[in-house]
Amino acid sequence: MSDRNDSNDRTQSNSIASSKITRRDFVGGSLVGSGVALLTAKAPALVSKAEVASNGGPSREFPQTINAPLTGLTSAWTGPGGVGDYKYSNGNTHLEANAGHAFRNSDFKQQVQNATVLDEEYDLVIVGAGFAGCGAAYYYQKDHPDAKILICDNHEVFGGEARHNEFEVDGYKLWAPQGSTGAAWPLEKAKNIGMYGPIWEELGLPLDFEWQKPKNSKLKIPVDNYSPMHIQWEAQDLGWFHEGHKMAINPWKNRFKNVPIDEKTKQDLLWMEVYRQPPEREDWAEWLDSMTYKEFLINEMGINNPNIDEYLNPFAAAMGTGLGTDVVSAYQAFNFIQPGVNQYGRSFGRMGLGGDPIVGIGDPTDYVYLASFPGGNTGILRHIVQRLIPDIFGNTQSINDVLANPINWSIIDHASQSTRMRLKSLVVNVQHDGDAESAERAFVTYLKDGQMFRVTGKNVIMAGQQHMNKRVVSDLPSDHKKAMDSFFHSPMMMVNVALTNWEFMEKLGVASVRWFGDDLGWFTTLRRQMILDGKEPMPLDPSKPTVLTMYNSFCLPGLPVAEQCVAARMKMFSMSYAEIEKKVVNQFTKMFGPGGFDARRDIAGITVNRQGHAYVVTPPGFFFGKDGKPSASDIIRKRYGKIGFAHSELKGYQMWEGAVHEGERAAHEIT
Repeated sequence: MSDRNDSNDRTQSNSIASSKITRRDFVGGSLVGSGVALLTAKAPALVSKAEVASNGGPSREFPQTINAPLTGLTSAWTGPGGVGDYKYSNGNTHLEANAGHAFRNSDFKQQVQNATVLDEEYDLVIVGAGFAGCGAAYYYQKDHPDAKILICDNHEVFGGEARHNEFEVDGYKLWAPQGSTGAAWPLEKAKNIGMYGPIWEELGLPLDFEWQKPKNSKLKIPVDNYSPMHIQWEAQDLGWFHEGHKMAINPWKNRFKNVPIDEKTKQDLLWMEVYRQPPEREDWAEWLDSMTYKEFLINEMGINNPNIDEYLNPFAAAMGTGLGTDVVSAYQAFNFIQPGVNQYGRSFGRMGLGGDPIVGIGDPTDYVYLASFPGGNTGILRHIVQRLIPDIFGNTQSINDVLANPINWSIIDHASQSTRMRLKSLVVNVQHDGDAESAERAFVTYLKDGQMFRVTGKNVIMAGQQHMNKRVVSDLPSDHKKAMDSFFHSPMMMVNVALTNWEFMEKLGVASVRWFGDDLGWFTTLRRQMILDGKEPMPLDPSKPTVLTMYNSFCLPGLPVAEQCVAARMKMFSMSYAEIEKKVVNQFTKMFGPGGFDARRDIAGITVNRQGHAYVVTPPGFFFGKDGKPSASDIIRKRYGKIGFAHSELKGYQMWEGAVHEGERAAHEIT
């Protein structure tokens, strides 16, 4: 069954993102200043009304209660998606945003009751085609080779945040991640710190990698996007940019010479790096989870400096905390090896994926980095999907084939497959057939192409986030509902900028750049690619094309966590593609202009990937519970009749390894 029936709206999108991307489509052409409508006329005001009432609770102006349906988005808001199978699936597009918000705003009770009942019963129905959902299918299929499995997902392409953007620039194919990117590496070190999934070796993925070396460049270039943000600042040529000042090259190397910050901030930055003796206590993990990261910085490290918060917030949020120091648990900061709290890993060890402590590992920032395929963790996810649907990528003889071959849409939901995927299918209701304790099956109702359909599953795994699960499972028990209510999600926007060359970076002497100010973004970097099957997937030469990825968080310090998450999401959704494009061009011109950068000549394409609920945000108490009560994650992990729950956010730290681990757990619990 084909899943490629283009709508009129999608045809409009195709006129923007043609099969051959040209610079005229993006810079100085019809898209710039096109006056694309925002979400609603009131959208920009949503953030300013995110206030706190005098009693500490949500204000009556809390954005989520404002009448903003957020359902009138068009392809112009989404912007061009590049080329290939992912060109209509760059993040949360207007189609997914409209459908998701329509579900949130509407009562589908009558439509669910009148849904067309399909003569389809599956041993397992999985809601969500990301790492958790595909991992659950993989392990259930492994345990039950003859099982019939259906995976439903509302997106155009499987993968969740493990999808990529593809570009064609001057005859070169380029890839960049939309979200999920990086596996802990080297493999043996990853095992030591508990960030490893056996599925890696089961899929036949490489046990060792060689990374390309730059040609015609003297720059020190990292192999991943995250390490140069801070944790391994010494491993590349790093520039800091403040507007109105010359780019500061390798600021840590020369005590922040030519960096326009005060002496106290310089000393606080250095103190973060040499802090080695945190309070010793047996309950260090629970203790860290009792406070925010900001409280740890102030009370234990003596750092009470808004400039340090400004430095740490986007870095911590992009790494995986979602928001900044003021709201996230200090234990979550530890999970993402933030300065200061990271020393507990050096002294006391870490928790593995299964929750067991791993000791004697030292400081992971000294020996662990991330291995990332050209398009991020899409490369791993596609290998799992190939195991579920063997011919999904046609004839594959190499890793490059799995990464690059087009998707065979004709078989993805074909009745002959033991595992089928039904995409562009928004699940709106899951409920048991009768009482949950005695029911032998559950009904799954989804919205596809404007129609409601219902299938039956002997078992169901909800592999999506809790903000949807609590709305979709209509007979959810109160304990699960209350636990799901405690999950908050922050947005993230990944902007990929395809370049015809990066000679301007070579001239400036920077491979990675951190910038400060109120403009869009805060960091980007070149990276060396893996050599796959003896080939370089993308060039690494200043005169040739590349892609720069920008991680954009929306920290709004001072707001409580619930309000901050919503206000941040509203801020991201209120930005049109044209506005984002203009900000990128302006920022790059300011930073790279002294190196000879010219936007019309050097930018080949800009793709925006909005992830409305990118990361779970974990306030104090998330990991170990409060007042002797179990954590919300432990409550949600309990199967409810025929329905189980699996998602990386149940671990708090959202890594692909953890997502697969949660999927495996949920699959094995089915008897």
